[in-house]
Amino acid sequence: MSTGAKEQVGRLLALVPLIRREGDMRVDAAAKRLGVPAQQLVDDLRVLIYCGWPGWLPGDLIEVDLDALDGESVIRIHNADYLSAPLRLSAAEASAITVALRTLRESADGDTLDSLDRALAKIEAVAEDGRTTPRVDVHVPAQQRETTALRARLARAVADQRQVSLTYYVPARDENTERTVDPLGLVDSQGMAYLQAWCHTAHNRRLFRLDRVVAAVVLDTPADAHPDVEPLDLAEGLFRPATDSPEVTLRLAPQARWVAEYYPVESVKERRGDKLDVRMRVADPRWLTRLLLRLAPHAEVLAPQEYADAFTATAQDALSLYRGGGE
Repeated sequence: MSTGAKEQVGRLLALVPLIRREGDMRVDAAAKRLGVPAQQLVDDLRVLIYCGWPGWLPGDLIEVDLDALDGESVIRIHNADYLSAPLRLSAAEASAITVALRTLRESADGDTLDSLDRALAKIEAVAEDGRTTPRVDVHVPAQQRETTALRARLARAVADQRQVSLTYYVPARDENTERTVDPLGLVDSQGMAYLQAWCHTAHNRRLFRLDRVVAAVVLDTPADAHPDVEPLDLAEGLFRPATDSPEVTLRLAPQARWVAEYYPVESVKERRGDKLDVRMRVADPRWLTRLLLRLAPHAEVLAPQEYADAFTATAQDALSLYRGGGE
């Protein structure tokens, strides 16, 4: 039986109303009702004597007695009448729950609408002292509803092990791409939702941001099994180029040192002037060019030379536009 604080609080909240409702109980009987060992229940009671109303004076604390009766310990609890009263929500608490439920309802499918409606009806009908809560209307933006519906559709594809035909926007190329994927799961990171899938175009695992999915059609074709693909650990970050991606060496000024912490790098070397030399793998040269434009003039490419030349050419083209050369 778990003895963590969360589980212990749950047991105590169940124990006190039980004793108050049914009267004095033997330890073994109460432990059986709660599904815990008797010794665990005794340990919980030793914590209960320090619980009560704020103020923590003797008259504020719950009184617990363990008296012997016919050779067995009997639990008696006093000064805990307030735990016998039904729990009530304040108007603020009821409103907060109502907003959350109505937000869920805006994007829920038919399988969960009935449950949400029943919960809403109960929450909106009562609050503290029987006062009704004010009517709360929630309007979820259409894009968010579409993303939620897309997520539900992809979750079914994962569960049914069906391939998905994706139309996906690739910012690096500013174009929509068509690809067939085997969905592996849905993950969340830093407020964004992603589909983890095996991409038959890239012949590798890929993450697809749901807000960049232009269209998704669940196919009748069964998804291929990928037993060698390990579950994605987002604790290591989202940006993890393949091991066969080209290596680039950058020299970062102090203003750009954050790159070594934000992106995965192969190695880091300190240089004079608080600069860093970092080696990193780059899956798409265009991504590197955009990064260098953001960092300029605080980063430079040391190797390979073709990456340095590509960035220089792009930077010169951008400068020519500012100077009127592009007109």
